[in-house]
Amino acid sequence: MESFERIFNESSCILTEGALVERLKTEFNIRLDDPVNHAGLIYNKPKILEKLYSQYIEIANKHNLPIMIMTPTRRVNYESVKDSKFRNKPIIPDACSYLNTIRERYNGKSQNILIGGLLGCKGDAYSGEKKMDMHSAYNFHSKQTVQFQKQKIDFLFAGIMPEINEAVGMARAMAETGIPYIISFMIRKDGCLMDGTVLSEAIKIVDNHVSVKPICFMTNCIHPSNLIEALNNAKNKNSKSIKRFKGIQANASILSPEELNNCNVLQQDDFETMINEIAFLHDDFNLKIVGGCCGTNEKFLENLSEKMMNKVR
Repeated sequence: MESFERIFNESSCILTEGALVERLKTEFNIRLDDPVNHAGLIYNKPKILEKLYSQYIEIANKHNLPIMIMTPTRRVNYESVKDSKFRNKPIIPDACSYLNTIRERYNGKSQNILIGGLLGCKGDAYSGEKKMDMHSAYNFHSKQTVQFQKQKIDFLFAGIMPEINEAVGMARAMAETGIPYIISFMIRKDGCLMDGTVLSEAIKIVDNHVSVKPICFMTNCIHPSNLIEALNNAKNKNSKSIKRFKGIQANASILSPEELNNCNVLQQDDFETMINEIAFLHDDFNLKIVGGCCGTNEKFLENLSEKMMNKVR
């Protein structure tokens, strides 16, 4: 756990994954278990899932960049597991063991492979509806964080959190584990979370409600053009708290969250444009964690890594 904080503080650029779920669907035509999504693949198609993780790890190793990889557990919680065909499996511990087994295969490079326990919101990440208050969210998510606490992982990651109450409850549960953690928001290009909370205010609210603050804040599932607009919004641009915002897993589509949620066709913008915009975010907004989300792949991550290494040499 100390190594994650050290690497975060000392690195000017940290790579994270490209897309997993969308690639599994489009490249391998895999039907996923709806309640827990791709988590079940650690049991029934482990080699295919490992192929994608390994592609991303090998790109990071090639460019001598640290990489954050995360358990396939964003949709795994005590309620979703009950409805899954994997209900009798210890999914969270097994997912952590699965990634550790992959990391061990890289021997001398393993210290730069950072394993994260991934959690997600209870409901729809593309909706700003407040389904829980902060206390209820804490109670709900602590049932998952306590499982991660017993595993060999380097950090915890709350992915695409759309509204502030659940993000605070999640952060409180994560803070109690003693494991470094990151809160990643779902952000609109107007500079707000899906529930209308201004990003800079959301960062302040989380920081003020936890005993141990997140290592940083970031976003995933947003096009870099939209993030640039969000960060340049007057509500965020001059805020001290926005300095705590440090990363993006970029969606390859410039569509809004609502449009993406209702779109059955994979959207993919020009990778070169996206990579140049991520480089701009690195330079002008000091973002250091970079990677991809829906619509990206190993080619995107390879070209992004090459661009970033040329900048930080």
